[in-house]
Amino acid sequence: MVGHALAVGQPALIVATEAHRQAVEAVLQARGFDIPQAIRSGRYVALDAAETLSCFMENGWPNGAVFGEFIGKLVSEAASRGENGHNAPVIYGEMVALLLAAGNPEAAVRLEQLWNQLSLNHAFHLRCGYLIRSFDRKEHADLFSRICSEHTTVIPEESYTTLGSDDLRARSVTDLQQKAQALETEITEHLRLQEELERRVKARTSQLQRKNQELKAEIERRERAEGGLRALSSRLLAIRDEERRRIARELHDSTAQLLAALAMNLSMIMPDKDAMSPVAAEFLVQSGNLVQELLKEVRNLSQLLHPPTLDEMGLPSALEWYIAKFTERSHIEVTSDIPRDLGRLTRDIELAVFRLVQESLTNVQRHSGSATAHVRVSHSDNEIRVEIEDQGAGIAAAKNAGGSTGIGISGMRERIRQLQGTFTVQSDSNGTKISATIPCAK
Repeated sequence: MVGHALAVGQPALIVATEAHRQAVEAVLQARGFDIPQAIRSGRYVALDAAETLSCFMENGWPNGAVFGEFIGKLVSEAASRGENGHNAPVIYGEMVALLLAAGNPEAAVRLEQLWNQLSLNHAFHLRCGYLIRSFDRKEHADLFSRICSEHTTVIPEESYTTLGSDDLRARSVTDLQQKAQALETEITEHLRLQEELERRVKARTSQLQRKNQELKAEIERRERAEGGLRALSSRLLAIRDEERRRIARELHDSTAQLLAALAMNLSMIMPDKDAMSPVAAEFLVQSGNLVQELLKEVRNLSQLLHPPTLDEMGLPSALEWYIAKFTERSHIEVTSDIPRDLGRLTRDIELAVFRLVQESLTNVQRHSGSATAHVRVSHSDNEIRVEIEDQGAGIAAAKNAGGSTGIGISGMRERIRQLQGTFTVQSDSNGTKISATIPCAK
């Protein structure tokens, strides 16, 4: 193209990358053209595509007025150098290709349109070079069509145009048609597989959604069941506490009073024992002692079921009383750290802490084998903390020996849970530590 133009006297204007400019000049020189002379005469002008593009681009968009003035001047100057009546310059440009490579296709199309507008006022022959691999995706088809529509003629790559005969060109076209048909079939199959995949994904998603809904329903059912179980457990604990309170009251108000009356009756006849036979006198004394012992046991049982001290004097006094009685009965040395300024708490919290200590020390006596234990109670403005420690064999050893500690611990945990508190058990061969923290407002 450029070589033919120079041969007949037409001027040539090359706006390309440096590599392409050098390649064109090498081919022309190989064909015997005097490039230096053509440059001196002004019939051969070579410009850098990027630098020329920067002369009329503003914010990534070609300025039409600047383009018309700048490029129009170049075309006019080149036309004035024509010879033998061949004044219309041949222009080879790569500026549009640079815009495409830079990811600015709309600006590329606009630049093609500006070249067409320029041809209305200037005579020139424009050739644009594009790499076909720049349009190697399906989504490039629309852009490729728009760019081609801005040109009067579209010429395929040289591998087609250099074919020497119509028969070879026809065979090449047929080969291209077969490849295009194969590609179209492949695309259709790909789309079918994609649709099938989407259908399966939708079906699987729907199935997972159903499974998820079923799982959520099962979780909700279990949560309701657990809620009902917790409510039942809470109710059972409340009933048990109330029953303990009732039995303690009956033992104190009824059974203990009857035993006290019986003890008084026996004491009334005790002065007459000397008048009795020795056997009768001995039975009288034994009966009096048994009644006194039974009265003591009934009163202790009543207080253990529900200590009146807890209601009347508060948690510190009730715990100190219970620990002293426990030490007396079990011969386990129990030390305590209970603040005297604890003050009164709600009835539920005081009862929960007392039962926690009572149940824990009972487990120490029954299962741990420890000779000592320690009870610690601390408090702040918003919580009370209780800890019971022993140096026994631990819960695992107690279970292996046939002991049963699970129900007591479950009951303690449920009591603390009802009060929105936390309950932990730490146990090994060196002992067990039960801790509970209960929120409270002082």
